Amino acid sequence: MTKNTKQPARAFLRMQAVLFAFALAVPLAAQERPYPQREFVAAFSSPLPDLDAHSAYNADEAQMLTALAEGLFAYDPYTLEPVPALAESWETSGNGLHWTFSIRDDAAFEDGTKITAETLRDSWMQLLRRGEEAPYASMLDCVKGAREFRTGASREEPAVRAPDAKTLEVELCTPTAHFTRILCHHAFTACLPEKGRRLDTGAGEIFVPLSSGPFRVKSAEEHALVLEKNPHYWDRGNVALPSLRFLFLEDAEESTALFNQGRIHWLAGGVSVEKLIDYSTLYLTPMFSTEYFFFRTTHSAVQNAAVRRALLQAVPWEELRGGYLIPASTLIFPVSGYPSPEGILACNPEEAEKTLRDAGVGEPAALDPVVLFYPESALYEEKAGILQTAWEALGFRVEKRCVPFSRYYTSLRTEEYSVGVTSWIGDFADPAAFLEMFRPSSNLNDSGWNSPAFEELFVQAAGEDDTEKRYKIFAEAEKLLLDDAVILPLSHNPALNVIDTNGIQGWYANVLDIHPFKSIRFTPRRPMPGIAMGG
Repeated sequence: MTKNTKQPARAFLRMQAVLFAFALAVPLAAQERPYPQREFVAAFSSPLPDLDAHSAYNADEAQMLTALAEGLFAYDPYTLEPVPALAESWETSGNGLHWTFSIRDDAAFEDGTKITAETLRDSWMQLLRRGEEAPYASMLDCVKGAREFRTGASREEPAVRAPDAKTLEVELCTPTAHFTRILCHHAFTACLPEKGRRLDTGAGEIFVPLSSGPFRVKSAEEHALVLEKNPHYWDRGNVALPSLRFLFLEDAEESTALFNQGRIHWLAGGVSVEKLIDYSTLYLTPMFSTEYFFFRTTHSAVQNAAVRRALLQAVPWEELRGGYLIPASTLIFPVSGYPSPEGILACNPEEAEKTLRDAGVGEPAALDPVVLFYPESALYEEKAGILQTAWEALGFRVEKRCVPFSRYYTSLRTEEYSVGVTSWIGDFADPAAFLEMFRPSSNLNDSGWNSPAFEELFVQAAGEDDTEKRYKIFAEAEKLLLDDAVILPLSHNPALNVIDTNGIQGWYANVLDIHPFKSIRFTPRRPMPGIAMGG
């Protein structure tokens, strides 16, 4: 979905055996009568977010935009399946190429401006026109003509039509079984960027969009945004919370103290686990996420696949993956029914030297240096040091470069490095959400890897309705990626959240770590066993 911006926490790794007992959230019973609602406070550890749905990139931004932006579909808070949002109904042709969506009559932005089929078409077109500035625009490449228009190969607009205010017609170039899942993403929501405004939060200015979602921004305070219910939202009767407060706090101890005092309801960012008073509020859950190093395959010595294979063969994988709760040897988190290919496990420096000799690669020291990029983090500093030691022993020159977190992800689109590191959360629980990042024309392809065979397999799998066959083809595509030594898998990261669900309904632990604010509400607290509660 997004880049995972939650920083690794050594404290919770030391306590993982104790905390995993609290891993699963239990859905609360539905309310039978109204219950007093109040402001819900969520704390995020990232710096000021980008709330422009077309350019927003990381996990925190995706979470906040569930309050402010809505498209044809939204995530079910429990199952994560697509549920109708601005789309009242839809039809598909027998071959899966033609989609017709009917837009709700009462769909509107926060200022009362109607959201029509033309609005959505214009939003998608603005996204595509932004090219590489819109990281998720390439996810619309399944639409006929979208890739050519986005990349400038054609001036003809893609096959998205609005014959009337209520009807949106979309023609795909290939059947795409996960199309409705793609359309849950914030990048494809109804947007009017020109009507956005900028507010000063005390820590700097922030762009505030014209809301098409259940809430709208009311005001900015120091290191905070205050949201209120959107009075023109089509489903406002099912929005319980009167207001939201987003806090931007970089100090984990401060955030934890405020939670312990009851002044924060949900810690979605950094937490000092050892300072928590009530461990039953901590949810450590498996997540459809992978952390990995990757090669920038477009320049320097790592353009050569044999060099990349040799570098991987020299890595001490147990040491590199040490300290992680769920070490990863493949890209895709194992989902039910997915036949994962053989992972990257073997460490054999002698075989690495042979690989270089067999490929006719000269002295490694004579090649361009391997430049390691990583964001400010003690963990990544340690991991980069392990790689440096292993690769210098093989004869390569290795340079480590720590990049400030604020500009790290934008730097991954440059040619300044050979190896980068990232943590990715899938936009939906499907292999396509990860493999999309390595398609030749994808805006998300920071590696620059270009494999026509991989692209052919991806397109074939995306059009397959039979899940078993689809997963088998995707597994072949992942095997190509692993065999060509493009990535160095580290870990399938768990999600770490702190929230007291005794008294809060609609927040559920899930594999995407996405929790739509529309569904959250306060409920009566359940009494503890053996304790009577006063009336």
